Amino acid sequence: MNITDKIIDRSEKLFKELDTEREKLQLQLHLLSLDAKQEWDELEEKYEQFKIKASEVAEVTEESASEVGEALKLVGEELHKGYKRIRDRM
Repeated sequence: MNITDKIIDRSEKLFKELDTEREKLQLQLHLLSLDAKQEWDELEEKYEQFKIKASEVAEVTEESASEVGEALKLVGEELHKGYKRIRDRM
């Protein structure tokens, strides 16, 4: 086997390895994209609930305001963490 044949052989092997890796990554990205979309949809539902609850805070009595405020804080933190998880995946 001459040097040209060796180079061609190595190139073909490298191409096959890269092609296989590329296909695996494409599948993982697709699955990640689906997972991120599902998490986004769940976060959107929570965000809508958060907006409703936030608007209700102005209408509650002083006694329950702190409870509602604490609940809003928890939901806000959960939304923030969820958005960060999605951002970190990108």
